[in-house]
Amino acid sequence: MAKHNCAICGAEIGLVSEQKLVDGNFICRKVCSKKLFKIFDKVNAALGDVTAHMEQVEKGTRIWNELLLPLKKSKDKTQKLKCLGTGGPLLYVSPTTGLVALVETNYKFFLFGKSQRACVYRLADLVQYDYEEEKVKGSDGKTETKEYCAMMFKDTAGMYGFRLGVGNSKSYESMAKYFDTLFGIQKTLGNTFKNAKRQMNAIKAFAGAVKAAKDGTLDEAQVAATVGALDASVYGDRTEWIKKADEALAAFR
Repeated sequence: MAKHNCAICGAEIGLVSEQKLVDGNFICRKVCSKKLFKIFDKVNAALGDVTAHMEQVEKGTRIWNELLLPLKKSKDKTQKLKCLGTGGPLLYVSPTTGLVALVETNYKFFLFGKSQRACVYRLADLVQYDYEEEKVKGSDGKTETKEYCAMMFKDTAGMYGFRLGVGNSKSYESMAKYFDTLFGIQKTLGNTFKNAKRQMNAIKAFAGAVKAAKDGTLDEAQVAATVGALDASVYGDRTEWIKKADEALAAFR
């Protein structure tokens, strides 16, 4: 049986102890694979994806332990984190810092030897939170429905997308409404004017960019302004959340 070497730590590995990646590289299951989140898709990942996720977990765990976990334990209700999800990793939202943490809890033996790892994201980078269902067969052979919130973060190295378990569709709807409210894109009568104004700004910015492109005067600042206006029209104005997150992350750069 052919032997390989782990592309990360260099250990010699065999069929049972190796994890093959999509680009043909191998990593060891004993050490390197365990540094990844359980929900990270190793089968369809390349070596660069794996190393980026490892760095993401290392940095995210530090941010969780030093910044967000103390807020979770805080008695100050204005600092408290919002916990979302069921089953596997849980999602913690920190409105005061503009950060989101996906936290995986592991135990060495049943409920003993607890340890946590985290991937931390900017709330402003959340661009998708869609409802998904999956039919699976249980141990008794019966088919059951698993319900998820599929989440996606832009401009993120490592694990930028994942599915968060939700108890049922009502739980998902509550979660979606929570994010919509944070971003100011809830579809209520009171926000109709605000949404329409953002859309009008996006149309004006796009029209201006098209004219500038034709005249040969389009510059990087105008492109950035156009992209920002288009994003705001779809995702809501994220300016406040970007500022909060960048201030919170400054100490960890």
